[in-house]
Amino acid sequence: MSAIQLSSFVEAAQNHNGLDKLHTTSEAVTERTSHTSVGGKVLSWAKLHITGDSQKSADQARFQEALKAEFGEEIAQFAYNACTQEGSRSHSLTKAQVLDTVEFALRTQEEKTEARNTTAQTDILTSVTKAHGAEVASDLSKLLEGSSEFAKAGENPEQLKASVTEIAKDIAKQLAATTDASIASHIEQMADRDFLKATASNAGIQIDWDQVSPEQISNLQENVQGKLETQSRPDNSNQSIRSSLKDDKVQAALANQLRAIEALQSASAGGALLEQVFAELGLPAEKVSQGAFGLIATVVNGDFKTASGPEGTNDITGQIEGIARKAITNCAVQGVLASTLNEVAQTEEFSTQIAPFVPEGTEKEVRAAQKWLPTLVAKEIVRSIKEGNSFEEQGGIINAGKAELRAQIEAAQGVNETIKSFVEHLTADEINAELLTAFTAKHSQNAEGLGGDDNKFAAERHFTKIFKEHPEVQQQLNTAFASERLKNNAQTVSEAIELISRNVEEQLVNRLQQAGKHPTEAYATASEISSTLKGPFVQLFAPLLDSISAPDEELISQDEFLEQKQAVANTFFFPNEPSESAAEVANGLVKNFHSLFEKHNLQLSF
Repeated sequence: MSAIQLSSFVEAAQNHNGLDKLHTTSEAVTERTSHTSVGGKVLSWAKLHITGDSQKSADQARFQEALKAEFGEEIAQFAYNACTQEGSRSHSLTKAQVLDTVEFALRTQEEKTEARNTTAQTDILTSVTKAHGAEVASDLSKLLEGSSEFAKAGENPEQLKASVTEIAKDIAKQLAATTDASIASHIEQMADRDFLKATASNAGIQIDWDQVSPEQISNLQENVQGKLETQSRPDNSNQSIRSSLKDDKVQAALANQLRAIEALQSASAGGALLEQVFAELGLPAEKVSQGAFGLIATVVNGDFKTASGPEGTNDITGQIEGIARKAITNCAVQGVLASTLNEVAQTEEFSTQIAPFVPEGTEKEVRAAQKWLPTLVAKEIVRSIKEGNSFEEQGGIINAGKAELRAQIEAAQGVNETIKSFVEHLTADEINAELLTAFTAKHSQNAEGLGGDDNKFAAERHFTKIFKEHPEVQQQLNTAFASERLKNNAQTVSEAIELISRNVEEQLVNRLQQAGKHPTEAYATASEISSTLKGPFVQLFAPLLDSISAPDEELISQDEFLEQKQAVANTFFFPNEPSESAAEVANGLVKNFHSLFEKHNLQLSF
């Protein structure tokens, strides 16, 4: 039996002659009545045998075959199921069933075609957006409006995608060229002082233009250009993607750079904020050096650049004074205060206190101490200023500086004793973990008094004084070095710190993971704790090794001596796997640095 085309079913179904059922022959679709009758009586046997269930099932099956041939398996089955009552094969094929099913199939096919086209269009535009950005994709979409080929994108998506991609590349190149030209035009316009004056005036920015140098204009142009470049590259992960500049964002970036000039003038010589800050502190603003003003300019420009954001558009009006005040405090106050306290340190009162502290007691050494001690004091005072201390109770910043200067001098001998004990225990035949770590912790507390990184000669001065007054300690150091006792003890200390660091990191990581957080913070905290524990050793190790007496060159060459000292340093800075002997030192460090571990709620025992 040959297949019947769907059009035959539709033509038969569209014949309106009062008959509603269809019947299939070997090659065609015909109409038939709903029942068979003779003399007006229904013959049930005729209904059963002439138009029986087998014929009805065949009619339904041939209709399904025609549907599949026209629409495919999926749509045909979906439409047939949707428009045919349950148990369809025992029911006659009706005209309504045929028309409803075909209409449903046509609608489904159209919807699928539309969905396929939409999906293909979306895929193409998404690909363009990823490669060239939203603006290029938008321009391309407008260009393709009304394109019959793009409307039928689902028919041959890969070929169309290749064609459209080439068009997108051309649009992207044109956009990049237009944007670069726009940036250049804006930057060129900013070389015009009248334009800058008008912009500042409109934004309420007060600038003395007579004090603005050509270099500042150039810096402004350079900074704004960097911001505009960022604005035109909206995707950090793909710098080739460009977008057009927005006038409001360009104006915001320029205004923030003009605010930086305004703030800098206020923080410069004779500037209102500079005078105010120094008046509040009771310090002479006229003592600010040119170097300090240069540093203020660098810091202000850098801070404004950061605060305004990558595109330069952040609202920073509420931060302007804070940025400038911070720059003045960090860059100018400390120098002026140190200079003022240097004069104080040269008075007879303080000279007589400083002289005994200096190892050799020579005039040159005294003058050096009169310089670096006030520098340390000034740094401490400025740190206190940042913490909000106004020094009213101390009677002003100068009095506070004098008191701190006395404290530094008085603490010097205590620092000597601490370092002396530290050396004695680090070079001992057997480490006394309790005492070594106790003196280590004490030195950590005194580190600012020593000078630390602020004065690289401070530690050397202490060692010079200690070994001059206690030659037996010098001899103990030399012996410990020669016998490798110093190297072994340094290794034990290093392993103890490594043991603590690993345990701390493990505890912190587990704590964060249990809270469902990323462990990055744990690594940072563990590193901070490790650095705090290493701090005193790092600060003292270099001057300690430098203090070792050079041996007789007939016994050991200078190169070999230096190699041995480097080996001791390497032992400390590159620890081995923690040994059992490191546990006692680790427990001592935990005990004597207890506040460090309590701060992070850490329980440690080895």
